[in-house]
Amino acid sequence: MNGLLASDRDGDRPDLLQTIFVNGREISPQQVYREMQYHPAATPAEAIFNAARSLVLGELLSQRARAQGLCDREILPGSADFDTAVDKLLQLEVPVPKPGRPSCLEYYCQHREQFASPPLAEVRHILLQAPGDDGEEAHRIRQLARSLLRQVEQSADPLKCFAQLAGSHSRCSSKDSGGSLGQVGPGDTVPEFEEAVFGHGVGLVPEPVASAYGLHLIYVEQFEPGRPLGFETVREKIAQQLQESLRRRMIRVYLLDLVSHAHITGIDLLSKRDWAH
Repeated sequence: MNGLLASDRDGDRPDLLQTIFVNGREISPQQVYREMQYHPAATPAEAIFNAARSLVLGELLSQRARAQGLCDREILPGSADFDTAVDKLLQLEVPVPKPGRPSCLEYYCQHREQFASPPLAEVRHILLQAPGDDGEEAHRIRQLARSLLRQVEQSADPLKCFAQLAGSHSRCSSKDSGGSLGQVGPGDTVPEFEEAVFGHGVGLVPEPVASAYGLHLIYVEQFEPGRPLGFETVREKIAQQLQESLRRRMIRVYLLDLVSHAHITGIDLLSKRDWAH
């Protein structure tokens, strides 16, 4: 097997692609080239290899499904009938047990940091125009931001003062409610804003925060840190996660077994690195 697929998956010589046979069934170079669009890769050779590998595995699964009587006619990989037949085949030949309580508890104890409620914050902000490239205008906006911050810092009632200033200076529609954004959690705002909110704690964030929207002055009214979730609360989620991980490993072993027992020419699918993940 001197062709690209047998020995040069990382090369740049797609002209060396040869016809592949899977238990006597032909996969032509043209079929591989058409399949390439679904397998983008760093090099043409790798894309060809991945496309050919996908077609070979699809053919093996199709043959196995027919042998098991799960379909009464030839089915094409990628078709709805193929997907249905493969689902039935995997349920039959790769049954995945559900992890028991001890396995779930062990995972929970080893990964407690994954199982916590998200932190939440009650936030107000004042949105000022982005400084831009105009030096004089940028200076004016930053001076305004500092002035507003000083007013809040020096006020006997900082929260009330902030809400009033939001109503008169903010460029956000939240100005009508004193700058209130309500309760926000991770992922609800742009990264710069989120970092300031959850990295500061309750009270006025002492510096303006720049984002693509402009300059933000931020006041955190309340902050609720994330709290650990009890094992029983997340047990089912852990079980599903462990079962899915096991399913992927078992399917990989199953496919490798199909390849090992098939007569395949034109491509080498038994390289260790092809089954490493």
